[in-house]
Formats: sequence, C-alpha cells, structure tokens
Amino acid sequence: MKFLLSTSLALLLSSTLSTRAADMEERIHDATRIVEKRQGSDDPIPPEILQNARGVAICTILKGGIGIGGQGGEGIVLIRHLGGAAPVWRAPSAFNISGASLGAQLGFSSISYIIVLNTERAIGQFVGEGKMKWDATATGTAGSDTGVESQSTRDLEKRDVLVYRDSGGIFGGATFGGSSIEVKAEINHEAYGEHIHVRDILEGKVPLPQSAQRLYELLDGKR
Repeated sequence: MKFLLSTSLALLLSSTLSTRAADMEERIHDATRIVEKRQGSDDPIPPEILQNARGVAICTILKGGIGIGGQGGEGIVLIRHLGGAAPVWRAPSAFNISGASLGAQLGFSSISYIIVLNTERAIGQFVGEGKMKWDATATGTAGSDTGVESQSTRDLEKRDVLVYRDSGGIFGGATFGGSSIEVKAEINHEAYGEHIHVRDILEGKVPLPQSAQRLYELLDGKR
C-alpha cells in the first residue's frame, strides 16, 4: 500500500510539473510577485545585498511523496552586468529544477525562493550547458535565522549564494540537495528568438522585456 501511494504521488507530481511549463511572461509575473511579497514583508532582503549581487534566481519548487519525495520547479535567473558606468540587469533566462529529496514526507508543498548569486561560480550553476548539479555544500549558506542575524551584511555578501524562502528568513543551499538545474532553451527561444542562446542573453544581445520592468525596480531597491 505504501509503495502504491508513493508511486501514485510521484506520478501526480511529475504530471503537475510537466503541465506547469510556464512561458517567459508567466515566469516573470511569478518572479515579480515573489520578490514584491518578500520586499513588502517585515523581513525584506537588505538593499545592500541586492545592490552587490551578481545575479538573482527566483523560482517555485513543488515537493511531494512518501519516504523519498520527488521535487521540481521552475523559475528565471537574471544576471547583472557590472561593466560600464553603472550595473545593468540583463534579460531573464528560464531554468527548471528537478531531483529528489530524502525524508519522511506526505502530501505536497509549494515553496518560492529568491537565490542571490554573489560569484561567477554561483551564476554558472544556472546558466551552464546541460544539467548542472546543485552543489549545496559549496554554495549553500549556513546557520539558522538567528545565526545569520549576528553576521554583518558584508560577511553575507562574501557567500556564493544567499537563499531566501517565502515563509521565513534565510536558509541553507542544502534546501536543494540532490537537485539538478537545467536551462530551458525552448522557453528562451520562444521569448527571444530561435537562434538565441544563454550567452546572448548574458551579453545583453536581447532587449529587456517590458513586463520585467517592475521586477528590475524591486531588485534595484525601489518599492
């Protein structure tokens, strides 16, 4: 019975994720809502953290299962170009997350994340060719909310990534343990053109979507 329930939940999860292959416009809308909610809360991401970020990945992950739960989700990553007179945000690139999480689970949960990328290594995990394995031990933050509060913003900026969850403060990268990150080329092609690659997006060769204007404002510290 337990095996049948686990199998059924896993199949339902897989079906749910496959039908949520949101296009770029929907992903931008979801990302804007996630950041707007966080920055309008009593615990926003400090402006100096965002101002010094090399990039930001925003996603929603769906988890479910019994015993060994499947997990997966989708989102966008935005890279900030630091050259020139002032930093400039590039157009968003779509990515999906897939994998498995160990632990006793029953039912499903949907959690949104804002992942602040502070290094080239962190950026590489979201824009590499093929599937990239999330390196939780190398790039995850450490400690509980209380532990992080005792650290200075400057110390936090030195971490590869900072992971914020929609239902709390800052959490470790191990939240994504066992996950793989894959660029969704078909979503990017649909949004920017058939011959556009991730490197073209990173190099600023595609126009910024008008629908992302509010998202850029939020990431620049505007309310």
